[in-house]
Amino acid sequence: MKVSAVRFMLSAVAALAVSGAAAAADAGSGDSDVKVLTTDTFKEWTAAQELALVEFYAPWCGHCKSLAPEYEKAATALKDEGIGLAKVDCTEEQALCEEMEVPGFPTLKIFRNGAPAAYNGTRKEAGIVSYMRKQLLPPLSTLDADSIDKFAKSDRVVVVGFVEDDGAAEHAVLDELAKELRDEFTFGVVTDKELAAKHGVTVPGVAVFKEFDDGKDVFGDEITADALRAFIKASSIPLLGEISGENYSLYAQTGLPFGFAFFNSSETRAELEKQLLPVAKAHKGAINFVLIDADKFASQADHLNLERSWPAFAIQRQATFDKYPFPQDKAITEDSIAQFVDEFVAGSIEPSYKSEPIPDKNDAAVFTLVSKQFNEVVFDKTKDVLVEFYAPWCGHCKTLAPIYDKLGTVLKDNANLVIAKMDAIANDVPSSEPALQVYGFPTIVFVRAEDNAIVEYNGNRSLESLVDFIEENAANKITYNRADLVDDEADDEDDEDHEAEAKRDVEEDAKEDAKEDVDEDAKEDAKEDDVEDAKDDKHDEL
Repeated sequence: MKVSAVRFMLSAVAALAVSGAAAAADAGSGDSDVKVLTTDTFKEWTAAQELALVEFYAPWCGHCKSLAPEYEKAATALKDEGIGLAKVDCTEEQALCEEMEVPGFPTLKIFRNGAPAAYNGTRKEAGIVSYMRKQLLPPLSTLDADSIDKFAKSDRVVVVGFVEDDGAAEHAVLDELAKELRDEFTFGVVTDKELAAKHGVTVPGVAVFKEFDDGKDVFGDEITADALRAFIKASSIPLLGEISGENYSLYAQTGLPFGFAFFNSSETRAELEKQLLPVAKAHKGAINFVLIDADKFASQADHLNLERSWPAFAIQRQATFDKYPFPQDKAITEDSIAQFVDEFVAGSIEPSYKSEPIPDKNDAAVFTLVSKQFNEVVFDKTKDVLVEFYAPWCGHCKTLAPIYDKLGTVLKDNANLVIAKMDAIANDVPSSEPALQVYGFPTIVFVRAEDNAIVEYNGNRSLESLVDFIEENAANKITYNRADLVDDEADDEDDEDHEAEAKRDVEEDAKEDAKEDVDEDAKEDAKEDDVEDAKDDKHDEL
């Protein structure tokens, strides 16, 4: 059973977004502005549209039902702008959907005079409207005194460059980024120095106009693609907004660490805003400061190693999931958080790792690994190490347990080999190595002696395959009795009850997976919607 990073990162938030979308789906409307297409009408209608969006759907699809009210509202908003929205029922028009290479439901495609193209926007009304309006514009619009003010207010985030002329190097950078990021932001360019001065920009420079915070950020450094890209993305999110399932991806796409501030009342929230806003301004572009509802998302505090006592604050890196909880016996003030953030940015505080106690006795054939011992055991260059990361509730892990125990027994005489297991629910993995980030159970990795090279095991979970894998990757010579790889009848009888129980767990997992397919898909859709929202909505994310 796969466990995505999102389940560890605001899974409850995603669930909330899904439930809200489902509720909206039930709220039907009267007359529809969405054109219903069939095989007979499809080609004629799409060929006649300068710009159109078509949804390929199935009536039974939950994601399609969640999209329906958003799609209807977007169709109404866009109908007077000459942008048509239509839909095709793929259960009725199967041949057409096969011809259009529809991979799943819902699938959205843009059509320009009958020619299809991928739609990369969100599935929310504001995102659909914003995305389709952008398709009417060139990637980089040329602006003057008559058009700039209206253009600056045309979307949630608008980027305007002020350059000497069309031949300037900065113009080429803007054109490059406009083509790269056109699905996310609206770009314009001005070659009028007086107009630049009116908007507080020195040529060459860039202004990011936005519907929040102070309304405008000015970039006055050297205009390079990397520097400007980072500036635009950092400017596209509020200094201190509330995070939810609907806007998570907008924050996540910046790649910056999160500064989570948990509130449980309007009073607590107001006080956090007062104390944290100056710190957020001082560290703009370094950390995404966000407010988070503790009553709704207390489990996120658990993941950050915080006690459920509010208010609370913690920083988390996106790439490694390293967490830095602010001491909960200290008051959250502007000065205390500023000092904490300064220490984080300077790298002078260590991340927090959840760990079980080190076992008093640990001489079994399979070593019980905990977070507190992780680095000294796993990265001991004198020993080869095989680690199974498991979850106590995982049926697949229970099925593997007797095999893994036997593996330890068969190889126990190899002094330079450690067969280990770690409860990945009760312990964090204190390593930033991407290969050691656990996204599913069981996960089995081998860390070779001498160079600590990491290899993930992807073979079948038989004793012989595991032994072969170790032999293939070990730096040290592995010895064992080949005959020990064959289970004798006594072992089988001893393991029968355990395996039967594990089999039942696997069957229960299968049933749960069937149920969770809907829920997980919904969560993934929420995640996808957020990514899309980050691209075109610039909406109130996570």
